[in-house]
Formats: sequence, structure tokens, C-alpha cells
Amino acid sequence: MFITTVTVSNRLICRIFLLCVTLLLIVQLPRANTSNNGYLIKQYTDEHGLPQNSIKGIGQDNLGFVWLITEKGPVRYDGDGLFRTFDDLSTKLKSDRMVALYRGSQPNEFWAQSEFNEMILLKDGKPTTSEKPLWGVLQKLRSIREKTLYHSVRLPPSYPDYTPQHLVVPDGAGGDFVISSDSISVFPPFHMSPTASIPFADANPWQFASLHGKLYYFEGIRQYTEINKEACVAKKNIGGDLSDLPNSTPFNLYWNPVSNQLFVYAANSLYRLAETEDGNLSGTLLLTGFDFRQHDIIAVHHLASEGQILLGSETDGLFVIQKRFFTPLTIDLPHANNVFYTQALLPNGSLLSDHGAIFDNDGTLKRALPLVGKKHQRGQIIGPGETIWILLKDTIMILSRDASRIVDIKPNPMQLKYIYKDDSARYWLGGEENLLAYYDASRDTFVVRASLPSAITYIERADDSVLFIGTRKGLFSYNTVSTTVTGIPAFGDMHIRSIRRESDRRHWVTTYQHGFFLYENGHITAFPLDKNRHLTTSHCTLEDDNGFIWISTNKGLFKVSKQQLLDYKKNNSETPFYFYYNKNWGFDSNEFNGGCMPCAIKLPDGRFSFPSLRGLVQFDPMTIIDEFPDDAIILDKVSLNGDPLRIGDTIQIPRNFSRLDIKIATPFYGNPHNMEIEYMLDRSDKPSSEWLPFNGIHNSLSINNLSSGSHLLRIRMRSGLTLRDFKYANFRLHVQPLFHETWWFTAIFCMSIGLIFWLMIYVRTKLVLKQNRLLIQKVNERTEDLKKQYEWQQHLSASITHDIKAPLHYVVQTLHAMQSRAKAQRITSGEIQQIYHATQHIYQYSNNLTNLSRIMRTKEWLVLRDVCLHQVVQSQVDIFLPIAKLRGNTITNEIPQDTVINAHADILSVIIHNILDNAIKFTKGGQITISVENMAAGLVSFSISDTGVGLRPEQVAYYNTNQHVPTNRNALEKETGFGLMLAKDMAQLINAEMHIRSVLGKGTTIVFALRQNHATGIYQSIP
Repeated sequence: MFITTVTVSNRLICRIFLLCVTLLLIVQLPRANTSNNGYLIKQYTDEHGLPQNSIKGIGQDNLGFVWLITEKGPVRYDGDGLFRTFDDLSTKLKSDRMVALYRGSQPNEFWAQSEFNEMILLKDGKPTTSEKPLWGVLQKLRSIREKTLYHSVRLPPSYPDYTPQHLVVPDGAGGDFVISSDSISVFPPFHMSPTASIPFADANPWQFASLHGKLYYFEGIRQYTEINKEACVAKKNIGGDLSDLPNSTPFNLYWNPVSNQLFVYAANSLYRLAETEDGNLSGTLLLTGFDFRQHDIIAVHHLASEGQILLGSETDGLFVIQKRFFTPLTIDLPHANNVFYTQALLPNGSLLSDHGAIFDNDGTLKRALPLVGKKHQRGQIIGPGETIWILLKDTIMILSRDASRIVDIKPNPMQLKYIYKDDSARYWLGGEENLLAYYDASRDTFVVRASLPSAITYIERADDSVLFIGTRKGLFSYNTVSTTVTGIPAFGDMHIRSIRRESDRRHWVTTYQHGFFLYENGHITAFPLDKNRHLTTSHCTLEDDNGFIWISTNKGLFKVSKQQLLDYKKNNSETPFYFYYNKNWGFDSNEFNGGCMPCAIKLPDGRFSFPSLRGLVQFDPMTIIDEFPDDAIILDKVSLNGDPLRIGDTIQIPRNFSRLDIKIATPFYGNPHNMEIEYMLDRSDKPSSEWLPFNGIHNSLSINNLSSGSHLLRIRMRSGLTLRDFKYANFRLHVQPLFHETWWFTAIFCMSIGLIFWLMIYVRTKLVLKQNRLLIQKVNERTEDLKKQYEWQQHLSASITHDIKAPLHYVVQTLHAMQSRAKAQRITSGEIQQIYHATQHIYQYSNNLTNLSRIMRTKEWLVLRDVCLHQVVQSQVDIFLPIAKLRGNTITNEIPQDTVINAHADILSVIIHNILDNAIKFTKGGQITISVENMAAGLVSFSISDTGVGLRPEQVAYYNTNQHVPTNRNALEKETGFGLMLAKDMAQLINAEMHIRSVLGKGTTIVFALRQNHATGIYQSIP
């Protein structure tokens, strides 16, 4: 902690100086300067875009566009010095020199007349030539000869010395009044003959004007005669601001019938006349101090909503007079440059600022003589005892509460520049030497409490015990209890310009080169800049009663909704809208000042006061009107490679182009900076999702490439301060397709592709059909060969079987007879018996094969019937039992006698025969058992087991699966014989499944499962 004391001494010298100064009195000075009675005046001539300097008339069309007629054609005024000319009109007219403006007989008709009586319709923001003559546009008056009629198109008239025989004055409601030398005739709308005639003699025809269906004749500046459409005549007086002028005051009438506006110019001032609720005319002062005669003003138009007056001159072009919304206070004194920084509210409500200037609430300027000639008036505040503390470069001057005298002078060795008074009435000071000090009133001493990394630029309360200290290199917090300084990292090395405390938790911070921020609850929010990045250098912020924050910068003043800023803090998807105010609103300079404390002040009456390079800018934020465009958006100009295109409901664009320029227009006469116009270009099959800005104040768009087809140009224009205030318009573009993108090309192409596919399919189908015929022919030939071969094989098999069966049968019978004779003779011969049984076995097997061959050959149905399984098995056991005994084997039939299955007895016998044959062959001195393994509903499983040599695993796998086919198939079948494979194949004929279980060296079990729910017949044809 730094504790440094500066003692105030040399009181005697100070008192002598005070005695000298207090001999001076405060000098009353003239009222502070303001600019031209609250108006800004701009002049536009042919040097600023006008084609010619003679403005013959001014009016607004049905969409609100302002039109000027000149001697070089009609000109559309688009605001802010932008003029739209129509050069193509000169090729359609005999002369582009315009002489008059007319309201047509139809609603929303607005016509310009050339010197050769050619009529141009001004409607929808565009001029259109017409074949109609003047009387085709205006209401015809048959009762009066056309040659004697003269239309009053404006006041003052083009020829004031001319007295027409019949003067036609349009009534502003579709009808006319015709004034002759002794009477006035009334022609209501759509009437070719008068409905009334009023005697009215010796009248000056150029003192007549009309508004909203009534005719007025002005005898003096405050007296007039009113004639309505019912021909009633009344003498009346003009009220309002004109009532202050004597009735004898010279005046000039400025009447604009196309705008239905009437003005009086008198005493170097312009008044607008309008009818009040009581039916009388009242004058409202619009402008003073502008010399109409000097500038040859002949046409006046008032844009009331924009606060603008348009004055057309016969020689000097167009004058646009804009109402000031802001009032800069300046002083006109030697050595005063009107650069203001510091401000302090005095106890009496006056405002003390630089140069010793004191401004009262009404703008009266006084001078604080003790400050006359004092430079570097850095900071000021109301000190103890309501004295005024002024921080100068080397001293601190203390003035009396009315700033009339010096109370004290203290040294300022630390170059203190900023002073802040906290809630404990302590005064905290900082400046160029990076030191934070406070004034100890009890000891009349400045005590240094902290040293900062750079010069101090602002001091503000954070809470009861913490101060925020802004510096040129960041923002810091200073704890007044612990006297510690803590940097706030989020602000880095930013140059802090001001800190505005909204609450202990919320502070608004402006910076130099980094924009402005919200510091709330320890979190920083950086806000986006405006589109021109003027907010980069932000000076001061103030909040008005409507919840808007005003921000001064080096490039003007901004206003933004605080709620939009807080919403952005929560969700930064939508950028806040900044409304911009510049010199067009009444500033004398766009550059505001900062680096002072306080940076801006809210006056007791609610007005704001911001310092600038040209005075103090003071205004009431509640009375500022925000101007936004809210009228129609039109396509103003479309050009292709520099050549104009016709604008219609849909703009037709050729396919090959290098540049398409689109310009839109809208009747808006406010600040173009606040025009926010964006576009989105959609394809019919591909909508866009991003809004893009138009180019510059000309509201133009350049496109270098567009795909063929229809496109929708969507435009939105901001119409208010909220993020949802937009006005929309849509325009259609159609890019002509290339030949290969046309519908007819697509149709022909699709038809061609279809035809090609059809031909391909047709040719291929013909080829396939031909191949199929050849294949069928070959199959039939091969089938016939196989059939013959099969029949031959069947016959051969039957022949062989028959040839074997017959001798076998004879042998069996002979052996049986021999065995019977031997038994009868009681001769026992085992060899004879063995030969008999073997031969009988061969005969039975041969007989089964014969039956099977017959079935295969004749292709008859295999009819499955109920078969006694025990009986079929036993018949095969009886055949093999003698042979089994010879090998020392026993065969046991364990199948219950009542076991019935649905099968074919012959096929089942062949299967069992083959299995028993294999079992006896590979079993010696063992056991062969036939038994039922499982009986369930619809299923019978029986097995034939032996205790023989068994099978190898690959043999078991081979017979148990249909997919696994080993490479040594023939060797496997040769080892086990063909009986197993034959049994497996034959089992399928009776819907049975065969499964083998075997352990090498221990025996084999073959299981057959027969299903009871199969079909009763299966047709088999074996080729």
C-alpha cells in the first residue's frame, strides 16, 4: 500500500490571489448559439445529380415517391441527395421540358405535362407515357369552351400578370371551381356542367386556392372567403401562428394542388394552412429566416412525417430543409473552439462545462470568470460544502457554489484528472501518473492508496467496498477495505473510456478500439458492432426511460434496446439493431468526445447532454422520432450486361449472361444509414436460408451466375426497432434454360432412352428365346437318350434279376428237398444247412430287389401302409440268424410286437436287410440288437446296434450329413460297403431319416426315425 501525503501550504499567497479574483463578477453573455431555428438546409443542383436547376412542381405518387418536374423531364427524388432520372423518356416525347403537374380525374392518378401537351403518368414510382390528351386526363367541362379555360396548377403562377377568361381551380376532391370575371361556377366530381354559380366580381384570380373540396379567396393574411361545393359563401379569419401578424402584412400564397397543401409566406417565414376541427383555417409556422425571393422558390411540398420541407426553385434547384432533433450548444467567444469534454451539474441546476461556460436550462450562457483563460479543465465535481472542484493541469481550483469566486486552490502534483465521490463522501482521484488517491478532508490531504499499471481513465463504484478502476491497459477492481488491486483478465489491455453503473452486479463499459461491453456477475459480454464499425470507439452510455441505451462515438450517436442486448447475452444468434444518428439529425459534428468523467449527463428535466467537438449536444430522448421506411418496395431497374430489361411480374433472363444488376427503391427520406435491406435468392427446388445485405445506399444487387429455371428474390426491409419489424416483398426471376435443359429435350431424351432400353430388351429377349429353344431341343434330345438308356438299364436289370432269381429259386428248392430228405434219413450235415440258408438269404434279397426294380421301372405310387415293425424285422432276423451263429453273433429283436409304423414293407425289408448284413459282416462273437429308442406322438425311432469294429469319425460324418462330401468318398464306401448308402437313400423313399452313432472298436448304432404325419403316397421317378 502506498501512503503519500501532499500538504497544502502557502495559504497567504492563495488568499492574496483570491482577493484579487473575487473583485471580478460573473459576466452575463448572450444566449448560446443554435442553428437556423431548428432546421438544417441542404441545396441540390445539377452538380448533385439533378438534370436541370428549374423545379416547376413537386408531388407524391400513390406509393409515396416524391416527383420533381424539370425542363429535363420528370425526376424522382429518393432522399439524401439521390435523384432517379429516366433518360429513355426523351426518345418517346417530342420534348422532355415539363411545365405542369396535375391530379387526374381518377384516384391515384398523378400526371406531368410537357410543353407540347404530352402527358406522362407518374405512378408506382415509374413514369409512363400516354396517348391521352390533357382533357383525357382532367375532368371535361362541356359548358365552357376549352380554348377559354386555363388551369391553375400552382401558386405562385407561372404568369402572374395574365388574367384568364376562365380559371379552373381543382378543389382537391375530384371536382373543379371555374372562376370568371364576375362569378364562380361549381363543378362537382364527374359533372360536365356546373351545379351552381356564385356572383364574385373584381377578384384577383391568383388569390384563389383550394383544399379538400373548398375554395378560398384571401383578402389579407388573416382574412379569407370560403366557398364550398354547395355554393355556400362565408367570411372567416385565419388562426394559429398567423394571428400574430398584422392583416396588412404582405404575403404570398404557395399552393400545391397535387399535394393538396397550402402555404403562406410572410415576414420571411413560411406557414402551412390547414383546416381545424371547427372548420377554420389555421397557420402553423414551419420555417423562418429563409428568403424565398432570393432563391426564386416557386414550389413547396411538406413531408410532415419526416419533418422536411422541399422547396423547388426556378433557378437554384431543390432545397431540402430538415427539422433538427438535436440542439448543439456552442459559444461565440474569442479563444473558444467549442470543443467540450467536462460537465458538472451545479446546485442551482445549471450546467458547468469547459471554457468556464455555464448553461441555464433555457440555454442562456454565463461565464465563470475564475475559469476564464484556464486551459486543461480536466475534471470537475461538487465537493464538500457544495463547492465546485475544478481539476486543472497543476492545481485544483475550488469555486463557490455559483462559480463566482475562488474559495481555495490546492496543488495537483500527481496530475489528477478524474474525481469520483463514493457513498461515504470520500473523494477518489486518478490521473496520468497511474496513482489512485483519495482526499482526506480531516487533514486536507491527498493520500495515495494504490498504483495501477497505466494511467487511470475512469473510476466507478462496483459495490459498497469495491471500486472499478478503468485504465489505458485494462479494468481493475480496488477493495477499499483491504486496499488490494485485482485485474479483470477478460478486459486484457483494453483502453477503458467509461464505466456506467446500473447496479452492483451490472456495469456497462466502453472502450477505445474494442467496442462496448456488459460486465455482470463476473462475466463479460462483448456486443457486436454496427455495420460500419463506428461503435469500435465508444465513449459514453446513458439509458432513457424507454429502456434504450444511447452510445456516443467518434462517428455519431447510436441507440439500442437494452433488452436486445440482454437477449444477445443469453443467445447470440440474433444481432441487436443499432439506430444511428449523425449530422443529418442536427449535430454540428459527428465526432463526440470521451475521456472525461462524467462522460455524459442526464439533466434534471430528463434531457441528455453529450460533449462533442462542436458544442454540447442536448436533446430529449423521449421526443426523438425514429424514422424507418414503411412503404412499398419496387423493382426500380434491372439491367443485363448493362442493357435494361423489361420489368414485369416475372423477369425473363437469357441463359448466357455475365452480369445481372437489380436495383430496388422505396419512398424513404430519412437517414439511409438506418435502412436495413436484405435479400434471399431461392430456387424453386432449393430454398435459401441466409439473408444477405444489399449493396450500399443505392440498394443494388449484382448477380454473376444463376442456374436455369425459376428463382424467387425475397427482400425484407427493416420497419422498426425490434428484431421482428420487417416489411417483405417478393420478385420472380426466370432464367431461360439451355436446349438440353428444356422440357421438350427432356421428353425426347427420355423417350429415346426408353426406346433404346426397349430395343435392348427386345433383342435380348429374342436371343434368350432362341437360346431357350435350342436348350429345350438339346434337353429333349438328351432326355430321350437318357430315357432309352434308362429303359435299357431297367430291362437289363430286370433280366439279370430274373435270370438270377429263377436259378436261385430252383437251388433253394433243391437244397430244401435235400435238407428234408437228410432229416428224414436222420442225416445231419451242417454244410448243407449252411448252404441252404445262404442261398435262401440271396434269394430273399434278390426277390426284394426284384420288387424294388418293378416299382422303379413302372413308376407306380409308393403307397405307405401300416406295417408291423416287429414282424418285418423278425423276418430279416430269421434270414440272418444261421449266418450270425456261424460268426458267433446273436441277434435280438426287442421291438414290441404291437409296434406299427406307416411305411412300405418291401423297402423297409431291404433297408433292414442291408443293415443286418453289414452288422454281421463286421461283428464276430458279438451282439446285434434291434430295439425301439423313442416313441412319441407321430414319431417312432428304432435302432440296429452291433458290437463290431465300429466306424471312423470321418465315416460317421460322411453318412450323417448331406453337405460334407469327402474327397475319398469311393474309398469310404468301399470300406463299409454300399449297403449303408443304399439304406440311407431308400429310407428317404418312405420319409424316414437315418442317423449313425459309432465308436471305433466298440460298435455301431444306426437309428431310423419314421414320421407318422407324412403323406400317404409319394410318386418316385428315378431316371
